[in-house]
Amino acid sequence: MKIVDSTLADQIKDVYISDYGNFYFLDDVIISELDEGITYTWEEAKKVIEAAKAFYGPTINVSYVSNRINKYSVKPSDWLKFYRGNNRLNAYAVVTKSENSWFNALMEKLFSNVEIERFDDLYRSY
Repeated sequence: MKIVDSTLADQIKDVYISDYGNFYFLDDVIISELDEGITYTWEEAKKVIEAAKAFYGPTINVSYVSNRINKYSVKPSDWLKFYRGNNRLNAYAVVTKSENSWFNALMEKLFSNVEIERFDDLYRSY
């Protein structure tokens, strides 16, 4: 379920629209919905981080929800670049019913400093 089709839609404070998908800024939470077939890399993530800093302030204190409504891939080792830039997350949730998508998230987990939790429902992740 897309966030705009959920009851969480009224909690959206701002939206960052990128070439790779949409990032919804709520109070203390960023929810992403990336496009079908893309490979998400650090180069694109840097743009989102800058947009988040512009919205939340320079010391971002948020949780991240990856609402995986489409099939795409992430370059797992890019998490190392995220942490080298002194970025951090309070929590990281992956919303998916797909085993392949969860497998990809498990690969990310190898490089992440924060525990990645799996949910099959957007409401339960929030």
